Amino acid sequence: MIVKAWFIVAIMSGVYTDGTKDIFIFQHPEDHGHFHNATICQKFIGDHPFKLAKALINEFGNRPPEQIACVPEETIETFMEEGGKRGDST
Repeated sequence: MIVKAWFIVAIMSGVYTDGTKDIFIFQHPEDHGHFHNATICQKFIGDHPFKLAKALINEFGNRPPEQIACVPEETIETFMEEGGKRGDST
């Protein structure tokens, strides 16, 4: 069985004129930067809301996230190939 890596991703509120949104991928929520399953990832979000909020405020100011989710590595790789920080319409 292949172990999937899961990452915490924040989709920020607000939309650009081309329909895209700002998306923030948390690089270091744990020592190795990712989680081994969605359950552990979601528990981390629930246990550390202020840590995550602080990182988003540092990056985006007072703009709130629309959603914070756990995303599998394959989705992250596709997203990065398509252009990095600003991604496709959600």
